[in-house]
Amino acid sequence: MAVSVIQASGLLDSYLGIGIQHKKSGEASHHCPFCNHYKKKLQVNILTQKWHCWVCNAKGQSVMSLLKKSNAPYEFIKKARDIYGDSRVTTNLQENSRQLVTLPVGYKPLYIRSSTPDYKNALHYATNERNLTPIDILRYQVGYCDEGPYSGMLIIPSYNQDNTINYYVGRSYYKQSTISHKNPPVSKDVVGFENQINWREPITMVEGAFDAIAVKRNAIPLFGKKILPKLRAKILTEKVKQIFLALDEDAFADSVREIEYFINNGIQVSFITLPGKDPSEVGYEGMIEVLSQAKPVDFFDLIKLKMCL
Repeated sequence: MAVSVIQASGLLDSYLGIGIQHKKSGEASHHCPFCNHYKKKLQVNILTQKWHCWVCNAKGQSVMSLLKKSNAPYEFIKKARDIYGDSRVTTNLQENSRQLVTLPVGYKPLYIRSSTPDYKNALHYATNERNLTPIDILRYQVGYCDEGPYSGMLIIPSYNQDNTINYYVGRSYYKQSTISHKNPPVSKDVVGFENQINWREPITMVEGAFDAIAVKRNAIPLFGKKILPKLRAKILTEKVKQIFLALDEDAFADSVREIEYFINNGIQVSFITLPGKDPSEVGYEGMIEVLSQAKPVDFFDLIKLKMCL
């Protein structure tokens, strides 16, 4: 069937954010939903449907596989079926298959001492450059890899409410490394650090794992700039009463949309701005002060924020 380039591009733009179109090659560059690289490193060919991330190496042969692997809402999958037809579509599209996430090959807990160079470099990076305390390392099961695909990287795992791993991030502890970070090729539609969360207390949502560790108290990393369906649903079902939203400056538009959504659902939201910094740079004591001074966004504040979009 003939594929509408406009419709296909619109689908990808609505799900992944506005991409960079390359008319000669028929491809578009987007932010990768798997590794969350700050640059648009995911290449998608609108016509052939092949896609590939040049950072985390996630790849596939169809737009449908991209959507399903990243656990896209059914509305996007249905739209892809309308555009590309049924030839590459499996049945039971509304059923999200459970993705098995395991710690990477070579993972070792950082709280277990070692005399190896990798251990020493990983510990130095964690404590001196990321300001993690021994309690942080133990509480979040921070580890490192000295072999395998994540060799030379600090590993910060995330666990669900049943203490089953649901995601992890990898950050290089060698400055000369050509790849500074690497995440697993699975969906980010999880509740980060869920086993650490008390839903009866106010929660703080931040972008990265190090940001959440810096906040320490009831902080959830989004592993990106958007609040995905599972976390949004969890907040509503757990009847959370108060949210602190502390995303980076470049996520302002996303922050405003989320603020409006939660306010419309009767949840009090405080918008945290940290010009030129993120929570991990501000640190625990600084974030406690910022959070204590934050005021809830009211209707008039929301209008002002929307006018800045």
